[in-house]
Amino acid sequence: MLRKNVFFGVGLLLIGVVAGVAIAPAVRATTQPAFTESFPLLQEIYQTITQNYYTPVDNSKLIQGAINGMTGALNDPYTVYYTPSEYQQFTQQVNGQYAGIGAELDQVAQGVEVMTVFPNSPAAKAGVQTGDIFSRVNGKSTAGWSADQVANAVRGNPGTKVTLVFSRGGHPYTVTLTRALITIPTATDQMLPHGIGLITLSQFSQDAASAFQSALNRLKPYHPRAYILDMRNNPGGYVDQAVGIAQDIIPKGKVATLVGKNYPAQVYSSQSGKSLGVPLVVLVNGGTASAAEILSAAIVQNHEGRLMGTQTFGKGIAQQVMPMQQGGYLKITIAQWMTPNGSNIEHKGITPTYIVTGTQAPLVAAQASLGGTPSMKATLKVGSLWLTADGQQDALGHAPAMKGGQLYLSTTAVEQATGALVNYQTSAKTFEVVLGKDTLTLTVGQGQGSLDGRSVKLAPAEVMSGAPMIPVQDLVQAFRVKSQSLGGGSYRLTTTY
Repeated sequence: MLRKNVFFGVGLLLIGVVAGVAIAPAVRATTQPAFTESFPLLQEIYQTITQNYYTPVDNSKLIQGAINGMTGALNDPYTVYYTPSEYQQFTQQVNGQYAGIGAELDQVAQGVEVMTVFPNSPAAKAGVQTGDIFSRVNGKSTAGWSADQVANAVRGNPGTKVTLVFSRGGHPYTVTLTRALITIPTATDQMLPHGIGLITLSQFSQDAASAFQSALNRLKPYHPRAYILDMRNNPGGYVDQAVGIAQDIIPKGKVATLVGKNYPAQVYSSQSGKSLGVPLVVLVNGGTASAAEILSAAIVQNHEGRLMGTQTFGKGIAQQVMPMQQGGYLKITIAQWMTPNGSNIEHKGITPTYIVTGTQAPLVAAQASLGGTPSMKATLKVGSLWLTADGQQDALGHAPAMKGGQLYLSTTAVEQATGALVNYQTSAKTFEVVLGKDTLTLTVGQGQGSLDGRSVKLAPAEVMSGAPMIPVQDLVQAFRVKSQSLGGGSYRLTTTY
């Protein structure tokens, strides 16, 4: 299990842990802060507790608690102390290996959420989905737990079992999974129709630059006329690996600048003179973090490609791991990084020029923009919790429904069937639906809305069985979506990008 932290670029250890980390070269402060009167006080409290507490005290736990208190006072989830065994787990995760269920997670307002489910993993085979919220691990409530705590509870030895309770769309469900050794390939490649080469980069581990170069070399004999670089759900990794990959894409220009209080300003550039020489589309989403954002921003701001997908994670700070003389390791935030145009994306992320979401739609939309297949077909059925888009089957939190001769889809169904990004404001009962560069706004119960700021008449959205639902007719009106009845309550939606 990974948790998305700042990755040395590390990412969410699905149910393992890491968190979009950008790892910077080792730097230590040239001066050490002097001890103050607070440290004798800390020692006095420690001695008083160990000598006077009414039951035996585990000294190591007191020390660990004091360390956690100091790192916690920074209010920085990426500054963490690791014991030697914890550090070993961390480095395994950074390099794509861990024992768990095969999912990445992150801290959100509702609790701890599944961000990514790896193909063919125990989580994937059990139907766990992105967006599921943890409720219990082996019978224990996860209320108030951090993503790291959930990840630690879910991890375990291969072959052992873990029982999880998730909430999906407000409804609980339970699964028992058998943990397995999860190995995440750094880069994969394939040739798509119409001469388009696809490289999927899963993380920026220590071999990321060489893995990317190998993927390019495998594709070059096919003479791709365009490339797609898929970095959706890439949690980040080592900064030098992002810079290394940039050498194959950016002939000349800044990649990133790292600046910190005790970290000399370091400008990373590409002077390789090399480029792909053909159009490039980079796919990103909310799971694209840290070093993956560094590379994305560098490609766009050096005009070597364009972004498609959804807003990235927003990780604009970098960590360094320092071995402690007394044992263990401290992963500490030592710098912020700036994009080539001088901006910092911390808590903001990067917004693509073309918005598209879902599992399959972003890849189809990218191919369409490069002269490939222009549309995606999705089939669904009234009352069914399954949908198939471009051959990929996905589960839905709420089944499509009919009312007054109209077909209605939930937020998840709209996103998976068309690629439109849906935001629902519960208090105002208003939807904002974005696809490409077009934005549709509609409100439950109202027959009036707006499309790109222009007032339009719409079929009213509805709330059915507690779920806000959008009429397919409105999607047809606003976007290049066609709806066809296949009979027996089944429908095909065709979206052109």
